[in-house]
Amino acid sequence: MANTSSHDRTTPYRLGELTKLATEFGFECDRQDEVRVAVRLAPDAVLEFCNLEAGDSLVGFEGTPWHSHGIVQFMTGVDTYVEYDELDIVLGLGSGELVVVSQYLKGQLQDRRLAHKHEPLDLRHLEPDEELRVLRLRTGGVL
Repeated sequence: MANTSSHDRTTPYRLGELTKLATEFGFECDRQDEVRVAVRLAPDAVLEFCNLEAGDSLVGFEGTPWHSHGIVQFMTGVDTYVEYDELDIVLGLGSGELVVVSQYLKGQLQDRRLAHKHEPLDLRHLEPDEELRVLRLRTGGVL
């Protein structure tokens, strides 16, 4: 199951449109330069979109290792997924279809990623003192 997006995997992110859409949802945006936009989803969660050389694009959370290039695939079940481009990601966050999953170990942030709200949550490999926090944003932006 895939989203029918005309946005090719090697096409740069549409940062101007992304900034406008994110602002309409009430997210605070910082157009850091001509190739990078930071979208504040929560006081400590900044999602960055960047156009790299050779047409590659990258989305990831500031200060964490999670990132994805181009179109992002989100699991919606054991054998199903959807594909989101950069504008779909903003729409998904604003509508609550996408959530922010933060991984903490002994109270320290280790990783943060986006997930679809229907993605199965696998807890089999949790370590002692590890926790997962799932944040569904309120429609209209920052909490």
